[in-house]
Amino acid sequence: MVTDRIACVLRAAALLHANGQTTQRVIEATTRLARAFGYEAVVLPQWDLILLRFRPLGAEAHHLWRDESVHIRPTGVDMNKVSQTTHLIDRLCALASPLTEETVAHADQALIKIADLKPSSNMRFVLMAGLGASALGLIFGVTSQLTLALIFFAAALGAILRRALAGENLFVQPLVAASVAGLVGGAAQHLLTDTQLQFVDITPCMILVPGAHILNASLDLARGRLSLGIARLTYCLMILLAICAGLLMGLTVTNGSLTDGMLSAQVPLWLDILSAGIAVAAFGAFFSLPWRILIAPILVGMICHASRWFILENGGGVVLGAFVACLIAGIITAMLARYLKLPFAALAFSAVVSMMPGIFVFKLASGLVEVYRADSDATIAMLTNVVSNGTATFLIVMAMTFGLIVPKMLIDSWLGEREQKSPPQVGRL
Repeated sequence: MVTDRIACVLRAAALLHANGQTTQRVIEATTRLARAFGYEAVVLPQWDLILLRFRPLGAEAHHLWRDESVHIRPTGVDMNKVSQTTHLIDRLCALASPLTEETVAHADQALIKIADLKPSSNMRFVLMAGLGASALGLIFGVTSQLTLALIFFAAALGAILRRALAGENLFVQPLVAASVAGLVGGAAQHLLTDTQLQFVDITPCMILVPGAHILNASLDLARGRLSLGIARLTYCLMILLAICAGLLMGLTVTNGSLTDGMLSAQVPLWLDILSAGIAVAAFGAFFSLPWRILIAPILVGMICHASRWFILENGGGVVLGAFVACLIAGIITAMLARYLKLPFAALAFSAVVSMMPGIFVFKLASGLVEVYRADSDATIAMLTNVVSNGTATFLIVMAMTFGLIVPKMLIDSWLGEREQKSPPQVGRL
């Protein structure tokens, strides 16, 4: 039946769109599946829904298009669901046409099972949140074991609360987790004297940054999908606002501060690479990446961090280091994402998460609050710090964005042309 086939296509599109796949790949995969089911399709992903316009293959030009839609928001990232859905679509498209109703029914049941897949276990999620935040602390030069333990505790406690609040408002989870980091870090500043204690506030908040969504928003804007790109970007900005608000609330309650002692230090190469691998593994847990394919993104993250380390060691600066590392990550992950059937944004962000300008973003927010409190007593130095942190944030984000999405778009164009020239292969479902 027509309705069953279109419903199956819409279910596949919704799974990809809702779990972090790039819009271009959602359109390509959905169009291919529709053709395998005997329909020409136009796929229009939006923020609140996916609109599918379709008509039978070979229909006359005057044949009317039929419209169907499914309401879904692209607010999640689940690599496992994207991978399994894409593999299923590939197998369906490789079958000899026309596909039978029995095959369509089996495919629909398989998609329902994929939609019901559970995310990473609570234990893995909490443990890797603590380890990932601690690894970021090591990358930034934290050497105190007590400080690292506090980072682990703040991030793990925040992860527990995030899982407990699952299903609530989209912004409650980052708000509460960031508040925990602010409370733990602010209290530690009064009880202990280590200047690196302020990383207890920062690194647990950095693992909350919606980097995968930022990349997807950038790709949409670069491809001219302005309405969806702006909606994604607004969602990211709201999450960042929630993180900053939560962190500042925690610091306010404990009378903590981010104004002093926030300079990161260069660490030995082996420690930087090892920590990068742990951070990638953490985001693999956040994005429900199966253990069996986790080694690939870990190796990519290690390679990228090694290149950044050499640039910083030779005085290249954080902006250049981020750009070169992200350029390498963009080239490798663009091809790797296609091979492993994984969402590019999640894979690429996992490899370069520690390069996100979290320190500058949170110092910018803290500085703005300090200027507001000072009112007419605000000094030039306070204003200069705000401008400096804002500029650093902008330059690093631009360097990372161009480094990641330009190779992605070029490689997609090249590989897309090759795939169109390749004859379809017949397989089995």
